[in-house]
Amino acid sequence: MKNIFILAAENSAEKYGALLLEQFKKSKTKYRFFGAGGDKFKDLGVDLIVHSRELSIVGIIEVIGHLFKLKKYMDLFLKAAGEKRCDAAILIDYPDFNLRLAKKFKKLGIPVYYYISPTVWAWRYNRIKTIKKYVDHLFVIFPFEKEIYEKEDIPFTYTGHPLLGQIKRKISNNEFKKKYGIKKNEKILTLLPGSRMSEISSLFPVMLNAYSNLVEKISLKIFILKADSVEKKVLEKHLSDKNINASIIDQTEGYDLIGSSDAVISTCGTSNLEIAVLGTPFVAVYKVNGLSYILGRGFLKISNYSIVNILLNKKVVDELIQNDFTEENVTASIEELLVNKSRIREMKSEFKKVKNLLKLESIPSKIIFDKIETDLMQRFN
Repeated sequence: MKNIFILAAENSAEKYGALLLEQFKKSKTKYRFFGAGGDKFKDLGVDLIVHSRELSIVGIIEVIGHLFKLKKYMDLFLKAAGEKRCDAAILIDYPDFNLRLAKKFKKLGIPVYYYISPTVWAWRYNRIKTIKKYVDHLFVIFPFEKEIYEKEDIPFTYTGHPLLGQIKRKISNNEFKKKYGIKKNEKILTLLPGSRMSEISSLFPVMLNAYSNLVEKISLKIFILKADSVEKKVLEKHLSDKNINASIIDQTEGYDLIGSSDAVISTCGTSNLEIAVLGTPFVAVYKVNGLSYILGRGFLKISNYSIVNILLNKKVVDELIQNDFTEENVTASIEELLVNKSRIREMKSEFKKVKNLLKLESIPSKIIFDKIETDLMQRFN
């Protein structure tokens, strides 16, 4: 029996981690997992020391405010690793916390595998030094990352992006619209307000205000896509405060919803790739604590925020970030995506290029599993 620590602090990270756990379950070797994640991990038999919702913090100032709590969790993880005689650690994304944890594990002699490499190409390139020193093997998902890690002589494997193999619809547009009673003249607007409570509180009210402005001019049906880490009642409270009637959909119907939508307002993040692959026009938004934004800007190496624009190396998707994130700007951007046919065609055409850039030759989770199992077998035989 091999004991492996695994940490996925965010919604997308847990999705990728769950695919990896399913690969380990197929192995003849017995593995026992413990660490941090959400309900998916729990259902797959992970012994959760901390639920991922406790780790969902974004922004420099926000993290500073939770340092004591984060240190407490790190101590819990290290204690458990000692008690369970941990054989390896798999850390997924979440770099500010995970790179510190990697240092601690390395000092304990525990091999560290890092999945979804830190975005050194976007900001804080100096994290390369920490990766080189404390991560045994890195798994990267974007083709342009290969050159960076080859140059820095860091052991890595390019897996391709795990999203492509997962984005599959269950029903057609017509079936979805029939299921939810969408009329012929109605357009569907979907909101993705994020997976963290800080995102919900800062982004969701403005998104709802934009919808209220639009529904006065366009026949719209509004849907909210709920992240697994967010409680439905939190979203319902915001809707009630704005006196808006909306359907709240969970992740099991997420791809059908996005694929059937005419436009989406989405937080910046992995969801942007999912929306692009499904071919739905969207606007990317984000806002953090003002001081966090000012401090973070100094580390940025790129001019775009949405991963779609970064991959295409041009601004295809409107990015409404920080002071640009207002209900007036969101309203104007989404209205164009609902009525301007040439803009819609242009965006959908560019989205096809994103899909081609992320083509897979193999299954990412299988690539990672094979590497880790081979290393463990060599280490213990």
